[in-house]
Amino acid sequence: MAGRVVAAGADGRELLVRDESGQLAVTLEPGEGPSLRAGDIVALELAATRDCDADAGARAERWMLLTPFADDDSPFPSPQHEHGRLFGATQRARALRQRARALAAVRAFFDGRGYVEVDSPRRVRCPGLEPEIEAVASGERWLITSPEYHLKRLLAGGLERIYSLGHCFRGGERGAQHLDEFTMLEWYCGYGTLDALMRETEALLRHVAAALHGRAGVAAARVLRFDGREVDLAAPFARHDVGELLERHAGVSLAGAERDARELARRARAAGHVWADAELRYAETFSRLWVDHVEPALGAAPCFVTRFPIALAALSRPCADDPARAERFELYAGGLELANAFGELTNADEQLRRFEHERAERRAAGRAVHAIDERFIAALREGIPPSAGIALGFDRLLMLLLDARDIAEVVPFAPEDV
Repeated sequence: MAGRVVAAGADGRELLVRDESGQLAVTLEPGEGPSLRAGDIVALELAATRDCDADAGARAERWMLLTPFADDDSPFPSPQHEHGRLFGATQRARALRQRARALAAVRAFFDGRGYVEVDSPRRVRCPGLEPEIEAVASGERWLITSPEYHLKRLLAGGLERIYSLGHCFRGGERGAQHLDEFTMLEWYCGYGTLDALMRETEALLRHVAAALHGRAGVAAARVLRFDGREVDLAAPFARHDVGELLERHAGVSLAGAERDARELARRARAAGHVWADAELRYAETFSRLWVDHVEPALGAAPCFVTRFPIALAALSRPCADDPARAERFELYAGGLELANAFGELTNADEQLRRFEHERAERRAAGRAVHAIDERFIAALREGIPPSAGIALGFDRLLMLLLDARDIAEVVPFAPEDV
């Protein structure tokens, strides 16, 4: 076997050696050979059949020092060592193996449904215009905040079922659930509906959970524990109207206030939320009500939150039965916001109007005012089919499936590691 010595006795003959498959206690037979210490990478010729049980141990007749541990300033293992970072308290090495399985499972899921995986550019002229998102400069361009514009251009070109699985970038986002460089899974179905997209999203989560925790159909792979709570992926996901949730948990009615920021703030103050200022943007007032009062009440069970006010429509179309609401849903599970989905807006003039409004909001907030993606607008004028699309945070999904408390536990390198 070959591996790294993770612990060594005082005489250097009693070792604990780790390789890709696990750890093994090894005793070096008397004889010629280099002395070993913790941190060394070694090759061992074992005298007995290897037993993966570290307590059973094995004896090595011959051994070779392949790479010495040369850090004399820090004892091995230490948290600053790469080995300690991967095999320390968070067991990141195990998470990275599970991450690889999950990536393969996602691709198998979409490949089996006839989707085409596409690569979107990472450096773009026109990043997202949402006022709350900060794009990261890269020379004369910007790192992509979402592949949405480019994927919809492919819809216009005739690709009807497409997905992208790659890195996106948003400045200033680092927290237990946020990274400034993260993996986004985004997919679009031409001629699809939000109802069908919800069912497909449920199926995806069950498929990936089964790939990590058991065979498809095994209940144990579908009932998880996250942050001390049970998350049942087997049952149909609940669907909640965003207005009903806001009124129930924050005491604020959306009816008649789906567009007006001042009216929403007035109702919030009337409900006792004294911080609500008439000068706040609609999204700022709504977000604080939502995060402070609604999100904590959602519980652990997976659910879709639907029919957002039209002021928060972004790139989604109005609901057919109520133009003051948008065809938009968000997915929550285990208290984590996992995904954001739209019944896609196909009206170029309306999309252009919304972009100009967002540019004005960015200007008022002192943020960079990015150019409008004219090629995306041209694609809307060319025409895209009625479509449903969704963006899902892959790293957050792994947090849920692996019961990780910090998003850094499920990625190879967090910002503080590079």
